[in-house]
Amino acid sequence: MEKIEINKLFKDSLVQTNMRRATFDRLQIRPQVNYRGRTQDEVFFQKQDGANVEFEIVRRMDFEPEGVFEITVVFNVRRVLNDEYVNKDMDFREYLRTLTAGEFNFLCGNAFSSISLVAAQLTQSFNNVPMITPPVYCGISAKPAAETK
Repeated sequence: MEKIEINKLFKDSLVQTNMRRATFDRLQIRPQVNYRGRTQDEVFFQKQDGANVEFEIVRRMDFEPEGVFEITVVFNVRRVLNDEYVNKDMDFREYLRTLTAGEFNFLCGNAFSSISLVAAQLTQSFNNVPMITPPVYCGISAKPAAETK
């Protein structure tokens, strides 16, 4: 089956988002250790109910090596299919595997901005310095330490 353009798959109506949970765990900081921050986003298909399709976004922020803190922010996103795709048998899990970063941003609306804001508020509350992450789909934004030079 040919890939359907994401801007044709869903209606232009409001993208519904809601926060499911946010966790912030402080970890030990070891002196003389250089920590490298990592931000990773994942988008998962949850369910389809008629024309409504729900996805879950999970942003994880942590450090390599493990330390400082770990943050997980989870949002749900609901989109409405265009009428011509409502009764089609689509494998949304497989469809997500074909999306580019820009297409994830379109799919999830402003959810990544909200996630970035929540993460900044959590780090400001506990560390007094807000850690600002990109308000867009990040994928895996840092290479493992073994791959750096």
